[in-house]
Amino acid sequence: MIGGLLRVLVVALVVLVAAMMLLPHPGDIAAEVTVATVLDAPRSLPAVALVDQDGEAFAIGQLAGQPVLVFFGFTHCPDICPLTLAVLAQAMDSLQDEQPAPRVLFVSVDPGRDTPALIKAYVEAFDPDFIGATADQAALAPLIAALGVTVHQERQGDAVYNVVHNGTVYLLDADGRWTAIFGGSAHRAEDIVHDYRALRGRLAGG
Repeated sequence: MIGGLLRVLVVALVVLVAAMMLLPHPGDIAAEVTVATVLDAPRSLPAVALVDQDGEAFAIGQLAGQPVLVFFGFTHCPDICPLTLAVLAQAMDSLQDEQPAPRVLFVSVDPGRDTPALIKAYVEAFDPDFIGATADQAALAPLIAALGVTVHQERQGDAVYNVVHNGTVYLLDADGRWTAIFGGSAHRAEDIVHDYRALRGRLAGG
């Protein structure tokens, strides 16, 4: 009888150890992420001189202390941009009380048409706390290259053109380092909220 009880205890112990190995470890933040792609290690980004929606000099480093959700687009965008910014506005409603709470930065890749005033009206239509910025193409190039943003113009005439770009949302930590991406273009607010909370410890920076 004792031998049988011992065998039961040994089996139970083996099952417990196996279950513990399968469970995500507290330090394994990415194990809880459902949609975002998490970089193995945060990557520093090149310093780029931007101009914000008020026409003032701006740099991503000015947002130090808060994680940032960055989206590249343009105000004349017919679909991906308004849909994505609407989703980000919904996500921010749920994340505004998080510690740390994120900011949203919209970077226009169409500086030829997107003036600061136009960008300001555009982003504030989604959320008055959104930040909009742009720069000439030469200044934007290092940031676009570092993040792998896809951008090219499809011209239909001298003045009429479309800007084709990817719909990725880039997540930066509180130190301004690239930490994760929400790929594709069909984003959902609940996915962004969930994964932001799962990554919260990593996003604090430091």
